[in-house]
Amino acid sequence: MRQYFKTDGITFTASTDEPKSPVRNRTFTSFSQAAREEADSRVWLGVHYPWDASDGLTLGENVATWSSPTR
Repeated sequence: MRQYFKTDGITFTASTDEPKSPVRNRTFTSFSQAAREEADSRVWLGVHYPWDASDGLTLGENVATWSSPTR
């Protein structure tokens, strides 16, 4: 999203319709904040390790900034 909008400092609110969620809306002040929370949530759930979260964020950044020489 940072690559698409050419900025990181966009405030936005994400919501869920999951009836068991204790929080229905989350407001973020940047795409980086949302990405970090999403990565950390997988660790909190116990389905990933901390290095999975940091490596996933790095991979996402690399994919977003990748440019094909044939484009």
